[in-house]
Amino acid sequence: MPIQSLDITSLAMDRGGNRVVDQFNLSLFPGEYCVVLGPSGCGKSTLLHGIAGLIETAEGSIVIDGQDVTHTAARKRDVGLLFQHDTMYPHLTVEQTLQIAVRANPKRRLTAAEMDQRIQSITETMNLAPAWLPRRPETLSGGQRRRVAIAKTLIRQPSVCLLDEPMAAIDRLASERLLERLADVSKQSDSTTFVHVTHDGEEAMRLADQIVVMSGGRILQIGSPSEIYQSPNSAEVALALGSPSCNLLAIDEVLASCPALGEALALPEGQPNADHAIMLRPEAIQLVAPDLNQEHASTVTESGLWQFPVTLLERRDLGGRFLLRLQPTDSENSPPLAATVFQNSISAEVGTRWICQVSISDLRIVAGSARNSRSHSI
Repeated sequence: MPIQSLDITSLAMDRGGNRVVDQFNLSLFPGEYCVVLGPSGCGKSTLLHGIAGLIETAEGSIVIDGQDVTHTAARKRDVGLLFQHDTMYPHLTVEQTLQIAVRANPKRRLTAAEMDQRIQSITETMNLAPAWLPRRPETLSGGQRRRVAIAKTLIRQPSVCLLDEPMAAIDRLASERLLERLADVSKQSDSTTFVHVTHDGEEAMRLADQIVVMSGGRILQIGSPSEIYQSPNSAEVALALGSPSCNLLAIDEVLASCPALGEALALPEGQPNADHAIMLRPEAIQLVAPDLNQEHASTVTESGLWQFPVTLLERRDLGGRFLLRLQPTDSENSPPLAATVFQNSISAEVGTRWICQVSISDLRIVAGSARNSRSHSI
C-alpha cells in the first residue's frame, strides 16, 4: 500500500490570539486532488500556510511522505505553494522566473539539461506559448500571469502542491481554460498531491477527488464530490455546492400539507423536526402537467413520487435550461422553490399552476434549520 503523501492529524492553528484552524484531520495519497471548500475567513488559506511551514502550528502534526515536518522550516519541505495573489517578479521574464523556480529543488540539484527539459515540459503542460518566455509580467494578461504562477509552483515537481484560490481575479474564460489545465495536470501526475482551496462549489466539483467542506476553522464533511452533493450531513454543507442553491424545506410545514410523506422519509428520532430540514436539489423537481382544475393536492404515489401543486412565479432562460421560481400552493408560508428544467414548452406566464413531482429517493434529511437558510432559496 502506498505511503500517504500528506497526513494531517488534529491540526490547530492560531492567528492574533484566535483559533483559526481546529481539529483538522486529512490523509491524502500520491496523485489525489483535494479541494478545501468554504467561505472567506473560514481558515482555508491559514491551513495552506501551515502545511507549507509559513505559520507555526499550535497543536497536531503534519507528515509529508512519511516524514514529520510539523516543526521543519518551510524551505526544507517538499511543498509548492501558489499564493492567492501570487505574482511574477516584475523585472524578470517568464523564462527567468521558471529558471529560478526550478533551481529551488529541495531534493537535488539539476543539471542545465534537466532544467531546460523541466521548463519545456511545464510550458507544454500549462499550455504556455513559447512567445511568452521572453516577456515580462506587464505584457501578459491576468489569466496568462496566473498560468505562469502555477507553472512556477509545479515545475519543482513537489510532493504536495498547495493552490490558494487559483481562479482569483481572472475572467470567466481564463478561469475555464485554467480549470481544464489543472484537470489535465492532475490526471497526468501520479506523484504530486494537490490541495486546492476555494469558495466556489462548481470549481470543487470539477476538480476534486475529495472535497473537504470547512467552516469556522473546522471540517464539516469530507467525501467525494458525489457524496457531498447527494448526501450532505448538514444544511450548511448542502448549500456549499450547487447553482442555484438547494431548497431547504421545513419538515413540519411539508408534513402539514402531505402527512403521507412522513411515512416515506427517515425522520430523525428523538430530535425536534425544527432542528432538521428536507434538502431538495433544483434539478430533482419535474413539472408534470398544468393544474388546470386547481384541485390537485400534495400526495405520495405508490411508485414513490411526491406530487404537489405550485404556482409559477418566474421563469428565466439560462441558455439550454430554465430557472423557475415555484410557490407551493398548499403551503403558502413556505418560501418559493428553485427548479431547473430543460422543457422549452413551459409557459412563461406568471401565475400558471402546475403539478410538480419529486422522487422521494431524491429527498435528504439534513441537520440545520430551514428557516435560517431561507435567504438561499431563489
